[in-house]
Amino acid sequence: MTTREVCVLIYIVVCVVWVIWKWREQRGEAKPVVTAPRERQKLRPRTPKSCAECQSESGLAVERLRDVRPWSEFKSPRGRKKQIDTEGWACWNTACDYYGITDARVHALVGYGYHGKTERIRDLFCQACQTKVSERRGTALYQLKTPAERVSEVLAMLAEGLDVNAAERVTRHTEATIQRWLTRGGMHAERLHRHFFQGLELKHIQLDEIKARLREKAQELWVWVAIDVSTKVIPVLEVGPRTQALANRVIHRLKDTLALGCLPVFSSDGLRHYFYALTAHWGAWVEQEGKRKSQWQVSPDLLYGQVIKRYQRRRVVSVEYVMQWGVLTDLKGRLKALGLSGRLNTAFVERVNLTIRQSVSLLIRRTWGTAQTAGGLKLHLAWWQGYYHFVRPHLSLRVEYTQPIPRQGGQLARRYRSRTPAMAVGLSHHRWTVKELLSYPLPVG
Repeated sequence: MTTREVCVLIYIVVCVVWVIWKWREQRGEAKPVVTAPRERQKLRPRTPKSCAECQSESGLAVERLRDVRPWSEFKSPRGRKKQIDTEGWACWNTACDYYGITDARVHALVGYGYHGKTERIRDLFCQACQTKVSERRGTALYQLKTPAERVSEVLAMLAEGLDVNAAERVTRHTEATIQRWLTRGGMHAERLHRHFFQGLELKHIQLDEIKARLREKAQELWVWVAIDVSTKVIPVLEVGPRTQALANRVIHRLKDTLALGCLPVFSSDGLRHYFYALTAHWGAWVEQEGKRKSQWQVSPDLLYGQVIKRYQRRRVVSVEYVMQWGVLTDLKGRLKALGLSGRLNTAFVERVNLTIRQSVSLLIRRTWGTAQTAGGLKLHLAWWQGYYHFVRPHLSLRVEYTQPIPRQGGQLARRYRSRTPAMAVGLSHHRWTVKELLSYPLPVG
């Protein structure tokens, strides 16, 4: 072999190696460049003065409860006994002394027959003000002519990932009708969430955000998610920009759902907004000697860690675990006491992010069915949140029976009892139906 042929062969080998290296680099398989870690800047905590919600609530006066005598003390003991349970319903007459009172031991509501052509809807009668009211007053089904079962079927489809346009083709209802039902369901689910989710004992909260798209691409929105690892409850689901003000609102709403004195363990991604919001909501003002102004002191029991992931060509090349407040050993001990592995992670909230994207058609990746407005996306998420908590069972929350329950035919015996997140946290003792969710009576106002 001559010298010229050897040079040509070497040149061809070098070209082949270069092409293969470029091909692997485009596929993201090239070895990432390792750089020296930079010294992380220490974050300084903030005070409740940075939260707009805390400032707006500071001047509100506490409304006193009305002292109303029960109607049973006024009415005669004679006559037929009360046959219909009216717990949860209230009189809607503002001039009535029992306006807005849902306690059946106090208010004056009794059953008063039925109305409706397509289905039987019970009426209630207030003996104090002589006013008749439908049991659907204050629910998502009030004054709807379509049967409740049909509305429940359509909204269940939307909560399981079906698009509104696809639901229009399947159910033969117009898009305007389905959107109206979805709006009613979302507003009802928001009120239901504010009514039930109070005083919760949550142990480990993971925080994250999902990027959302609108038809108008100039506006960028994020879905802020907070989930409890043990009960799978999503106490906060907010829509808005990725700003410090919205992070303060998310943490403020989260604190309102927790019981007094409850301080969970927190973990999130590398977003700094969470640190400033958490340190501004858990702490106390401490007076110091020789100073006129008191100083904000963050609670020493607060444990907050971040999982910071670095990406290169859409692939994770390094993961860093940082304790922004507290000690890592204390956090591991708290997590192991809950039956977890003890590792700082955000795996549970990332998994629920996938569930949300699959269940809400407006958040599916690479789809034409993007949200038109932020309000529409928020109502769709609110309806899904109510469906997720009360109707949809969670596989990891199921409980095994002590003895299998036999079933008819050749079916295997039932070994597990399915549970929803609302059942796991103690807000309900059974799985709700969609109709029950839409027709649940809520307090007036």
